Amino acid sequence: IRGLVLSDQKEILLARESADGKWSLPGGWADVGYGPTETVVKEVKEETGLDVTVKALLALFDKRFHAHPPQPFYVYKMVFLCEPTSSTLAKGFDVLDVRYFAIDNLPELSEDRILKSQIELVYQKAISADFITYFD
Repeated sequence: IRGLVLSDQKEILLARESADGKWSLPGGWADVGYGPTETVVKEVKEETGLDVTVKALLALFDKRFHAHPPQPFYVYKMVFLCEPTSSTLAKGFDVLDVRYFAIDNLPELSEDRILKSQIELVYQKAISADFITYFD
């Protein structure tokens, strides 16, 4: 479960993963007992320090239909549009850094977690206010 958080300048908030040193939308595995929106709110807070409200489910990606590296698990990825209700970034204990990036200047991505094509898709949906969920 991942959260798309945009700055006032429409830059994308990314977290640098400690596992591989690459960047991803903030998020993680859904914990037992947490619903999807609870999970994304918790994960964004833990990784970036931001409080957010969830505005829309932008995409439900089936990893087998996208160019992710092979993984032993069958995974669906949910990406929610999140609106920040606080403004101070604070790197979480399990990430190396958090920063905003322009869509045309994305850093090296953790492709097991998110692909450039997926970020571009959810970004376009968010800035055009297209809240019909993409799936597959």
